[in-house]
Amino acid sequence: MGRPAPSRADRAAALEPGGMVFVGSPDEIADRILHLHGLLGHTRQILQMDVGGMPQRDFLHGIELLGTKVLPQIRAELAKP
Repeated sequence: MGRPAPSRADRAAALEPGGMVFVGSPDEIADRILHLHGLLGHTRQILQMDVGGMPQRDFLHGIELLGTKVLPQIRAELAKP
């Protein structure tokens, strides 16, 4: 038998700043990644997008925002002395 579905509180916690789900504006996503970098010092971030019910144009727009808004903001912040 599989594990029970997460509770509403567990799902809500995943969306909070310390949670594992990254949702929000490009600025919010960049802030989350930079916060984790401050804690972990990591140099790579793997993100997975669930495309099950998402229209292709929305999925592709999300990828575009990661490359044009999120990544430049992270690079600029990490380049600061």
